[in-house]
Amino acid sequence: MPPTSSLPSARTPRHASPSDVPTRPRGRTRSARSAGIRHQDSLRSPLRTRLAAGGAMLAVALMAITCSVPAAAASAQVLATAPAGAVVAAVQTLESGTGSPALVAHDGYTVAVPPPLAVPAAAPAAYTASGLVLWPVSASTAVSGSYGPREAPCAGCSTFHKGADLTPGVGSPIQVIADGVVRSVSAVDDGGLGVHAVIDHIIGGRQVSSVYGHMIRGSLQLSAGQAVTAGELVGNVGSTGQSTGPHLHFEILLGGTEPTDPLAWLAVYAS
Repeated sequence: MPPTSSLPSARTPRHASPSDVPTRPRGRTRSARSAGIRHQDSLRSPLRTRLAAGGAMLAVALMAITCSVPAAAASAQVLATAPAGAVVAAVQTLESGTGSPALVAHDGYTVAVPPPLAVPAAAPAAYTASGLVLWPVSASTAVSGSYGPREAPCAGCSTFHKGADLTPGVGSPIQVIADGVVRSVSAVDDGGLGVHAVIDHIIGGRQVSSVYGHMIRGSLQLSAGQAVTAGELVGNVGSTGQSTGPHLHFEILLGGTEPTDPLAWLAVYAS
């Protein structure tokens, strides 16, 4: 008989037990993974550093623009903070001036901004009172008719007296009460106030008109549009028009049309 051998038979199955299968060392696998993560972090760190530096530079640039050009900085901030894909409207500006109205478009409609209002020109020098206000005749002159309601003294005379009747005597001179401009005159006896004159003044910051009536025909010294000064001769006391005797009919019209008591007004303003 052939000798018995201790070597395995060639026909022995190749199935191995679990203990015979070589295993991968776990410690080496974890070390390799940690090394890979550290390698990836080392690659990312320079990129993060560059991004942070770029963001800081962008912030500094925006701050510089904000300090130097506010309008441009506001626009840049809007564009920088807007989300991706958002539509950002342009910053609106308005330039004012004294020319044509500025047009500003907003939400589909246009708004016109008018130019500043023009300041009216100052009144002519001749129309500005010097501050001196005088009585038309002597302040001690007798008064024959006062302002207000009355019985009509003659046919065609009014029942409301819009002035005061002063009787310094026929032919007495009548003077302009303040600087002004002659509005109208009548050199002929046309009834009513007869020979008369109306003068416009600026007194106490408002227009005041003075009326002088019943003067002697031919004594009128003024013409319409003439600039006059306080104390200048208007004419002489007479009795033309609807009159019962020689006297000066004198009126004060506030605003050029509204009659007021002329004696009360003179007591306040006249020297």
